[in-house]
Amino acid sequence: MKLNVSSQSPLYLQLKQIIKDDISRGVYKAGQKLPPEAEIGKTYGVSRITVRRAITDLVEEGVLHSQQGKGSYVRELKEKRELISVGSFSDMTTMSGKTPSSQILSNLVIEADDKLASTFKIQLNDPVLKLHRLLFIDNQPFIIETSFFPLDILPDLEKHIGESPSTYHILKERYGVEPAFSEKTLEVILATEYESSLFHCDRGTPLYLLGKITYDQQDRPVHYSQSVYMSSKVIFTINSGKRK
Repeated sequence: MKLNVSSQSPLYLQLKQIIKDDISRGVYKAGQKLPPEAEIGKTYGVSRITVRRAITDLVEEGVLHSQQGKGSYVRELKEKRELISVGSFSDMTTMSGKTPSSQILSNLVIEADDKLASTFKIQLNDPVLKLHRLLFIDNQPFIIETSFFPLDILPDLEKHIGESPSTYHILKERYGVEPAFSEKTLEVILATEYESSLFHCDRGTPLYLLGKITYDQQDRPVHYSQSVYMSSKVIFTINSGKRK
C-alpha cells in the first residue's frame, strides 16, 4: 500500500494515521514492536525520514514508546486505580469491564514479627496469614501482591483462600468483616530479578509499590498488603470530593 502523494495531507501525517488505524484494528497489539523504519518505508513507499517523523509524533502523543537500540513499541493503555478507594481489586477490575484472576504463589501461616504485631495490634508471635499472589487482568499480570491477615479475628482463613481474586468477598461472606477505610503509601522502586520474571520486564524497570492497611467498621486493622505494579500499566487517581 502506497501513500497518496497528491494529497494535501503531508506523507508523515498519512503514515501516522495508518499506524494508529492498524493499532485500533489489532494489527499491532499493546506491547508489540513495530517493524524497522526501513521496512515501514519500503511498505508505504516513503523515506526513512518520513517514517521517523511519524513515529516521533506518535511517541510524543503517547501512542508508541521507543527503546534506544531496540525500536518502537505500541504503548499499553494504563489501568486507572483510585488511590483512596477501599474497593477490592476484583470489584474495580470487573467495573472496568475486564476480567480479574489470580495465581497463589504461597499461602503460609507465620508468627507475627514486631511490625505485624504493631500493625494488627496483636501479640508478638501471634498467628498471621501471609498470602503471596500474582493478580491478572484479562490474563495479563498486573499486580504482585503480598498480603497479611490476623488470624485471631479471621480463624482458618488460610483454608478458605482459593484462586478467587477477591479476598474481601471471603472476609465479608464468611466472617462478616467488611472493609471500611484504608491507609496507603505509594513509592517507586526498581524491578528485581524476581519481579522482572513475573512481569516479563527488564530488571530495573520502574515499579510502583503500594502499601495499604485496611480497617473494618470497628476500626480493627484486618488487612495489610504490599502491592507491586508496573508503572507503565497503571495511573493512580485521587478524587477528593464530589462535584456539585
